[in-house]
Amino acid sequence: MQGSTSNQGMFWSQARELFEQIVPWLDSDSICGLEHSQIESKLLENG
Repeated sequence: MQGSTSNQGMFWSQARELFEQIVPWLDSDSICGLEHSQIESKLLENG
């Protein structure tokens, strides 16, 4: 059972790291002027 908990912790850690990379991008000026569909595509590509 402990191995399962360890794997879950690793999964959430990786997911959180990815989330922490996406949030600043969404908050940056680099997305200004992008169409909604372009933002969604980039999120699907990187998320």
